[in-house]
Amino acid sequence: MRVLRAKGEADAMQYTLPLKEKQIQQSKLEAEARKEATVKNAEAMAEAKVIDSKAEMERRKLLASAEADRIRVTAAADAERMQSEGAMLKQNPLLINKIVAERLSDKLQIMMVPADGKFFLCKRCAAQHEHDKPCKPSRT
Repeated sequence: MRVLRAKGEADAMQYTLPLKEKQIQQSKLEAEARKEATVKNAEAMAEAKVIDSKAEMERRKLLASAEADRIRVTAAADAERMQSEGAMLKQNPLLINKIVAERLSDKLQIMMVPADGKFFLCKRCAAQHEHDKPCKPSRT
């Protein structure tokens, strides 16, 4: 009986052993396939990060270029404005007084009068000044 049982076990091992070897081989192949898939996924993610980094770098370059252009245009406009203001002030130096008066507080009341003494408040005085005669106060 023991011999028969041993013979049966040996026959069973004959079929079981190749089956186990195939299972082991299949497990190794599956593990290799998972490893390759993991490596490929990691490579794909790394490439995606590189592409994202390049896109971000390009975006920043474009923003910096746009900001530099904005600064150049603003500076050119300011220079042109200052040149025109300078020309105006050269032609009309009394504009400086007007600019100062405009920039004073709103709470101050300012009245600007001609610097040559010809006041426009009195019709009689204005008529006399047209003929370059000094204003004479009335005796009424």
